[in-house]
Amino acid sequence: MDLTIRTSRLLLRPQVESDIPAIVAGLNDYGVTGYLTVVPYPYTDADATDWIAMQQPARPGAAQFAIDLPGTGLIGVLGIGKELGYWLARRHHGHGYMTEASEALLDWHFALLPHSVVPSGAHVGNEASLRVQKKLGFVDTGVRDMRFAASQRREVEHVNTSLVRADFETARKSLRRD
Repeated sequence: MDLTIRTSRLLLRPQVESDIPAIVAGLNDYGVTGYLTVVPYPYTDADATDWIAMQQPARPGAAQFAIDLPGTGLIGVLGIGKELGYWLARRHHGHGYMTEASEALLDWHFALLPHSVVPSGAHVGNEASLRVQKKLGFVDTGVRDMRFAASQRREVEHVNTSLVRADFETARKSLRRD
């Protein structure tokens, strides 16, 4: 059975072939893709088809979800593997969707792997992503590294963050007051 996670406004669900047009549209915005490490630009139907074909059922520590806004469909993708990673179509920025989706995914993750440390981060300059992470309790590790950004075809500086369950639970209390 495929796992779905509901929030007050969103559905985190498996990605399917019918999501391909929304994935391509969202990732053909360089303002989004330019901040992603492994995603090429321009992003093609073939790229999305290959991505969908690689999807596996969600399990703790290895889960990829469509962020579905009911009535709209896929507005982004969120996953947890080696790191927490995500993207959101630009027209949906600024509505709290990524914080809401990430909180739900992290809640599920920590319920199953309570002692895990979740790494994440963002390219230097991606302040919006770092703000989302800070709201969720991620802390800057103080480590910067260089990563090849496929969309930029060059190495970019990356800010590394990490999250433990206790920091997540503390941050969630603040999210409830916002």
